[in-house]
Amino acid sequence: MSIDEYKLALKAGQKDYRAHVARGQSPYLPVLDDILVNVDIVATEPLGLVNMPSESIVGTKTSGRHTAFAPNFMPLLEVDTEFASKWSVLCDAHLDEGIRNPVTAYEFLNQFYIEEGNKRVSVLKHFDAVSIPGTVTRLIPAKNNSLENRIYYEFLDFYKLSKVNVVQFSRPGSYAKLQNLVCKASGEAWTDEDRKNFNSLHTKFRQQFLALGGDQLPLTPGDALLVYLSVYRYSDACDSTPAQIKENLARIWGEITVLTKDQAVEVVLEPTSDAGESRISLPKLTLFTSRPSELHVAFLHEYSAKNSPWVQAHKKGQDALANTFTDRVILSSYENVDPAVDAEQMLEEVTHNGADVVFTTSVRMHTACLKVAAQHPKTKFLNCSLNTPHPLVRTYYPRTYEATYVLGMLAGILSPTNTVGYVAANPVYGTPAAINAYAQGLRSVRPQGKVVLRWACLPDPAHPLDFSDRPDVTLFYARDSREAPDSFRDYGLCRRMEDGTIRPVGLPEWRWDVFYIEIIRSILNGSWNDADTGKAINYWWGMKSGAVGIRYAEEIPGGPQQLLGLMETQLHSGLLTIFPSEVYAQDHQMHSPEMIVYTPKELLLMDWLDACVEGALPSYDQLDVKTRLLADVCGLDVIKEQPAAQADSAAAPAQT
Repeated sequence: MSIDEYKLALKAGQKDYRAHVARGQSPYLPVLDDILVNVDIVATEPLGLVNMPSESIVGTKTSGRHTAFAPNFMPLLEVDTEFASKWSVLCDAHLDEGIRNPVTAYEFLNQFYIEEGNKRVSVLKHFDAVSIPGTVTRLIPAKNNSLENRIYYEFLDFYKLSKVNVVQFSRPGSYAKLQNLVCKASGEAWTDEDRKNFNSLHTKFRQQFLALGGDQLPLTPGDALLVYLSVYRYSDACDSTPAQIKENLARIWGEITVLTKDQAVEVVLEPTSDAGESRISLPKLTLFTSRPSELHVAFLHEYSAKNSPWVQAHKKGQDALANTFTDRVILSSYENVDPAVDAEQMLEEVTHNGADVVFTTSVRMHTACLKVAAQHPKTKFLNCSLNTPHPLVRTYYPRTYEATYVLGMLAGILSPTNTVGYVAANPVYGTPAAINAYAQGLRSVRPQGKVVLRWACLPDPAHPLDFSDRPDVTLFYARDSREAPDSFRDYGLCRRMEDGTIRPVGLPEWRWDVFYIEIIRSILNGSWNDADTGKAINYWWGMKSGAVGIRYAEEIPGGPQQLLGLMETQLHSGLLTIFPSEVYAQDHQMHSPEMIVYTPKELLLMDWLDACVEGALPSYDQLDVKTRLLADVCGLDVIKEQPAAQADSAAAPAQT
């Protein structure tokens, strides 16, 4: 019987051999000694007895007999060889009582290379062993900037806590995200029970991922598992049967495949609804139309309008929506919805109560939206955030950098010195563009101007957010910490007076009514589905659409107001280029793209600061837990990719 098994294994090896030859690749096992020729190994670590994932055993330590195996570890030598006889003896031993002796292996970049026991590995792989025991020595390369190396060092941090080696990723930041998704605090070690539960889930998930065609995607099962756990609770996933996992995975397959696209997020810069139909309250009489005659629209807010100017502004948008579509929209609104406690349950309730469209105005509700949206594909979910790569939940947010450019110019006009301030809220997408645009506006009227940057999410008594410690900074773009609903605005350009009071001089206005009216209009007139390209849709509207405006204090002289009005007109018409052809970052490297004009995507993903900015982007370990939730959803990649295992809560939360 064992010789028949060898023939089957030989056939599989020959098939893999031919496939690699056809692709111009080596048809034999990789040799670790050859791979390490030009690699600087900085540490050797004995791991002892390790259960190596079978799929991660990829080669042999030395070149001896490596040509006896195809890359899938199946044999290549003919049936009448001594090699085949020894393989068959091992096969009999495995079928009779199991192969018990561990092999000897080396681990390099989370892949395993066999030093002794290649035939045992071949037999066990032939019988689809999930893991193979081995005495392993880890070889750690020197750090470098390659993607593979960065991910591996993140794995090393993760492995110290979990001792889990079955999951691999292709994107930085994934191991830290996994630690969070399995409900472990940053730096918290895993128990034996934790490892057992996760390994079981990973095995079930991997099987179903491959069954749905995952092996045809340029993703690892681990990449897909992160998306799955972003939608379904880890505890529920562990308790799910393989059939349930397959059903759930099929529901969010679009969320998985979007990761394979170079541009996973489609940025919509302006409303696209038909202006000719925009003022019609009653639906046109048409045959065979899919346009709804009436919509139930629900709004969920994290706070209440009584104590949050942010919610109050969104409430005004709701009122405008109700007044625009008086007979076609039924509104419901819910306040004080805790994103971590209440949001998911409330979303389920409003969906079961017949909501066709759900707007959530807190970034921290995005995760709950995603979970509920997967279960209710007929309901349209939107979250007030930016650049989240999830087709199930569309996002909307104003292009704040247009307003900050004009206000930076105003700061330069009014400031008695060359130095002005800027208080940023959180290190999320779009924030560096807003900071740098402010700097560009300043430099347009003060070529030697400087911007002192501080962060509302990192309070520091020695460096207050009103810049009272800096006599040279009297004009600054700031966050207003007052909670009263009649406060002038949450954000704006302010002047610190001689008596220490703060007076706003220019305030950006985020016109949420424009978002809500135009998005609902697109659903009513049928153009919502025109944007359904399989990508995540992010509405990022600016001054041209009316979604962004600026309100000035009466004290602003007529000349500056005329100049600022001209700048706004240029932005409305799209004729003003905020970022010139030569923009230098703090490292004095030119950051202009080759085509000079920045694309929306480049502005969205901007993660560097202008050379005239004094300050830095915060690191992940400086953020408190609440702010990290924002970073996990729409934080800059350079922030999210930092290992959570090194994180320490250090700052008070910032909330819009």
